[in-house]
Amino acid sequence: MDQLRLLGMTAVLTLLIWAGADSLVTDTASVGIQLKATPAAGANMLIHADPTGERFEVQVSGPRRTVQAVRVRGAYPVRLPIEDRPTGEAKIPLDRHTLKRELSNQWADFGSLTVVSVSPEVLSVVIDHVVTKDVEVAAKRLALAYEAEPQLQRTTAAVQMRESSLPTLPPGQPLQIDIGPDLERLLKDQPVGKSLTVRVPLDNRRFGPDAELTPSAVEVTATVRPQRSTERVPTVPVLVAMSFANLEKRVRAVARDGSPLSLVTQTVTVSGATEDVQRLVRGETRAYGVIQLKEDDLQQMGVLKVAMPEYHLPKGVELAEEPSPIEFQLIPVTGTAKTP
Repeated sequence: MDQLRLLGMTAVLTLLIWAGADSLVTDTASVGIQLKATPAAGANMLIHADPTGERFEVQVSGPRRTVQAVRVRGAYPVRLPIEDRPTGEAKIPLDRHTLKRELSNQWADFGSLTVVSVSPEVLSVVIDHVVTKDVEVAAKRLALAYEAEPQLQRTTAAVQMRESSLPTLPPGQPLQIDIGPDLERLLKDQPVGKSLTVRVPLDNRRFGPDAELTPSAVEVTATVRPQRSTERVPTVPVLVAMSFANLEKRVRAVARDGSPLSLVTQTVTVSGATEDVQRLVRGETRAYGVIQLKEDDLQQMGVLKVAMPEYHLPKGVELAEEPSPIEFQLIPVTGTAKTP
């Protein structure tokens, strides 16, 4: 038993000696890290860099087992806080003491290791800041006709944008958004002649990526005046009509050469709301003229007369020009109808 106890103690002591000796043996290795720059606490800036981090090689030394463990693990993602800097490109020098601190804070594996060197020794980033600017809001470049100038709920907004985007804006001029074209796109299919309030989004694209406008939209109240147009409408029929009191009198209207005026047409020029005028031109509505015979006309048979037709037009449409007068004369109708 004593001999077995002695062998056991010898084995334990041997292991302790080997472990202690191994811990005293140092090794050096290159370890990959994915270094991602982030704003330090209190730094009001944006950092444009590879979102996954840039690859660096860090030379570390320390206990052999620890070095071997970190070497085989693969690339370590590491955040590197950056103090506030001016907008533009920046070269961040990487010293081994800073890397040691960040590696140890973020990965316990590096607590007993020493950072010997890093390659490359500089991290390149692009620094940006968010700035706030006032923006004027106006409705310009209006093509529609309005009863009154469109009323904007507000005429100012604020834009938060990247400082690096400022050089792309017109120098020495106030920032402005023209909502006119967007307003009219919203109004074009709405009823005319009626006061409407629409919400017009404010376009933030001209202020660069990630720009935000407050508010994001403006309410506008406007009344679109009906659009008017003038067109010539051919072959409008004209009727020479007897009054009810004289229907029993047998007369008919003829032209100067004696040809019957059973179907007279004229080309007339009309104006009105564009939609109403176009419906008349397309034949969806009708127009006609009437020459109403009077008692005096019936007393003057065979006398050449000149009369102006009275035109009946669709609602919202009116004559743009005086129509041409029509010449006619009345002649009696003689003879009796034949019976079969």
